[in-house]
Parts: sequence; C-alpha cells; structure tokens
Amino acid sequence: MKTPFYFYWFASTSISLADVIYIMVITTFIYQQTGSAFQASLFPLLKALANFAAGFTAPLLLEKAAYSKLLVSLQLLKAALLTGLTFNFSFFTSSISFLLIFVLFISFIEGWGSPILSSVVPKLIEKENLVKANSLLSVTSQTVQIAGYTFTGFIVVKMGHMPTLIGAVILLWLATISLGFTSGSIKTERQQKKVQSKWATLKEGWSLLWHNQTLRLVTIMDLIEGVAGTIWVGALTLVYVKEVLNQEAQWWGYINSSYYVGTILGGFFTFWLARKIQNHLVINIAIGSSVFALFTLFYGLSSTPILSLVLCVLMGIAYQLRDVSQQTVIQTNVDNQILPKVYASRSIILSTVTGSSIALFGFIADFLGIRWVYILGACLIASSAFLSFTLVKFQKAPKTGRDDLSVL
Repeated sequence: MKTPFYFYWFASTSISLADVIYIMVITTFIYQQTGSAFQASLFPLLKALANFAAGFTAPLLLEKAAYSKLLVSLQLLKAALLTGLTFNFSFFTSSISFLLIFVLFISFIEGWGSPILSSVVPKLIEKENLVKANSLLSVTSQTVQIAGYTFTGFIVVKMGHMPTLIGAVILLWLATISLGFTSGSIKTERQQKKVQSKWATLKEGWSLLWHNQTLRLVTIMDLIEGVAGTIWVGALTLVYVKEVLNQEAQWWGYINSSYYVGTILGGFFTFWLARKIQNHLVINIAIGSSVFALFTLFYGLSSTPILSLVLCVLMGIAYQLRDVSQQTVIQTNVDNQILPKVYASRSIILSTVTGSSIALFGFIADFLGIRWVYILGACLIASSAFLSFTLVKFQKAPKTGRDDLSVL
C-alpha cells in the first residue's frame, strides 16, 4: 500500500468522524430548541431523501466531469457549506425550517460524493491487497464512529454547538487536502465514450446490477440483510433490554458498544487473514452470513445480559468477515469506470428497503413480542447465507461473456 492510499485512509476516516459530529450537533440542537422528537427526526429524514435524489443524478455528473476532480471538488464544496453554517450558526438557526433547507443542500452534495468516495480504493490498490485495505478502512471507520457518538454529546454540553461543529469543519478541510494528494495518483482510464441518452446513462448502474448474475445475487443478499439490519434500530434494542434482559436503559449503550467492539476485532481478524480471505471471497461471505444468522438467533433467545454482550461481539466479527469480503467481490469484479454508478444505484435500493422495513419490525415487536423480531431477523440472514452458497456454485461454474463483469 503506497502513500496515496494512506492519504485516502486519513481522508475517509476524517469524513466519517466529521459526519458523526455534524449529525449529532444538528440533531441535538433541533431537539433542544423544539423539544420535539418528530422535528428532530426531520433532519435524518431530509438527509436520506437528499441522498436518495442525488444517487439518481450522480451518473449524469460522472459523465460531465473528471472523476479525480469530482472527488476533491465535492468534498471541497461540502466543507465550504459546513464552514458557512458553522460561522453563521446563529443566522442559520434563527429558524428551524431555514436550517433544514440549508442542510438539505449539504446532504445533496454528500449524496453525489459518497459513491465516488466509496469507489476510490480499487483505483489505488492492487486486487490482491483489497481485503487488507478494506479491513483497515473498516476498523478506523468503526472506531471513530464509536468515539464520535460517545463523546460528541458530552462536548456539546460542555462547549456548545458551534465550537463542536468547528471540529467537524477542521476535519473536512483536512480530508479535502488529503484527497487532493490522493487524486493526483488516480489513473484516469481513458475510454471511448459511447454516445447515449441521459436516460441510458442514468440506468447504466441499474442495468449492471440486474443483468449480471453475480452482482444481482450480491445485491439481493444486501437487500435481505438490509431489512434484517433494522432489528438493531435503537427503539427495538431498548425494548429488548427492558423486556428480555430486564435491565436499565444504559444496557442499550452496552449492547451497541459490544457490537462495535466486535466489528473492530473483526476488522483486525480480516486484516490478519487477508490473503486467505482474498482467495476465497465468496466462501467467506457464506461463512460470515451463516455465523451471523446463528448468533442473531441465540441473541434473540437469550435472557442473560452478559451472554447477550458476548454474542454482540461475535456478531460484529462475523458481520465484518461478510462485509469486507462482499465489498471486495464488488470492487474486483466491476470495472472502475462504472463502479461509482453501481454504488449509487445500490445505495438507493438499500436505503429505500431499510427505511421502509423499520415500521414492519416495530409492528412485529408490538404484536408478536420482541423475541420474534430477532428470530425473524435470523431467518432473513440465514436466507441470505443460502443465497451466498448459490453464489459459490455460480463462481465455480464456467463464465460466459454476459456474466463476466470485467468486460463491462
């Protein structure tokens, strides 16, 4: 791994931490000013809607401008907007509606920048080192998220909203500078562009997701596990802590922390075994999904607090094995030119399914009980694991031009 990757690593980690700080500051401010959980929830809702809309239009942007320029300029624009918000905080917060409209613009820029940022790694790293690179990125991302969500609230109380937001601004500017160093090392692959309509450009990533069997299976697995992932939303975890474990609310924090500790340990585990995982990516997806489903079932049936914490750590490790392997499968099989469009399309699908499934599991918790939420979640993850074994069979089968992603 060469110097440009480490600049990107620093930038990606800084952006992750800055986003956590930014989200926590805006959410706590709106709640403190209004006392309304509904109005506070409008911020993440609008953020998701803006990301959703930006994901649709991202392919058009990628056709108009050079990849390396977009990588830096979009983060530069985001840093500039957040700087304006921070140093004019009293002006922008004079009206909650005005504040929400402004953060809508920031979220739209994020929606454009996210698939581009996510597709940098295979442009910097050789295929045989992708597992190692993805593991490092995952470990630092999970670590700063734990730190961010743990300490940002405390810092806001002690120092106030604007000084805390200055920390996010500094991180974003440092990230933008680091991406500037990274972009100079990204090789722009000159290809003869096909003359196609805007509609054809917009659906290019979607078409690849649907017509290639490998990507289609991986995306369906992500959809299933995206639905299952909503069993970990805060409200359901809190009900589990209260009704099943018979513990106070602070155990909600212990559960979340244990899972994050597991993902960090899983990151080190995948880094340590990177070479073996790299050579058997699809099998490791299957193993990670199967083990995750088993531990989720045990978690739902458990009534012992300490055992639940241990299971959360183990689930974090299993999830990381699956996630790093799956990320690497996509990166190694999708042409670098199309990868940002694929990420944009996947993001739209996953955010839509995940958002709509929260109400479903809330209904199940109310009418069937919280244990059934985790039992059904385990069944969904198990079905994803079954699909991964189908993917193993497909990978062993002779390839045809239609299913060879490298030709695209």
